[in-house]
Amino acid sequence: MKNSGLYAVVTGDIVGSSKLKTSQRSRLLSVLKSSFNTIKDILPDGIRAPFEIHRGDSFQGVLSRPEAALRVAIAIRAGLRHGFEAKQRRYALDARIAVGIGSIDFLPAGRGSEGDGEAFRRSGPILDKMTGDQRLLIRTPWQAVDAELDIECALLDTLINRWSGEQAQAILGQIRGLTQEMAAEKFGVSQPAVRQRLKSAGGWAIKELCRRYEQLIHEKEARGLIMKQYKARSL
Repeated sequence: MKNSGLYAVVTGDIVGSSKLKTSQRSRLLSVLKSSFNTIKDILPDGIRAPFEIHRGDSFQGVLSRPEAALRVAIAIRAGLRHGFEAKQRRYALDARIAVGIGSIDFLPAGRGSEGDGEAFRRSGPILDKMTGDQRLLIRTPWQAVDAELDIECALLDTLINRWSGEQAQAILGQIRGLTQEMAAEKFGVSQPAVRQRLKSAGGWAIKELCRRYEQLIHEKEARGLIMKQYKARSL
């Protein structure tokens, strides 16, 4: 498969999964699958290869809409924090996620585990290089974009690390496009409670960050398309 378009390969693993008990591991699989279903809901036409779980604590999926990769990463991490409520927030379950954006050369039978290309080569290696409290990194074909996203991802990590399970649930509702009234009905709480949870979780900042990320990707994609058209006319 040779495609000049851009894709996003999302690769991740669960932090501290080796400490989970057998019953908790079953719960982990259920929470991850629920997160992947959420991704299908928000991106019905944006998944090139469905998310698959490997070795019980690692996962990977391929998106045909790279501008949605940040929302996808947040949805997975929010799902984990909500699905595994911890007495102390710093002990909440989390994932390291590496997003690689680029072309794809090979994707047999639509399975990401067997794929190859720029997007795959940007995703896998940076996951292995994450250190300390890093939980999210994004690599694109553009160095200036990477430099900006490194800072934004670091701030996002700090914000997510403070979420309670209820706050993470509110963020999930926001990512799914639910109004506060719809979220309140779905979660069985009042609308003011949803509003307060979103406020405490930095919901407005999450919206702005996703908007900025999408803007960056769209601008670069548009510029690349213009350059291709210019070169085609010059031949």
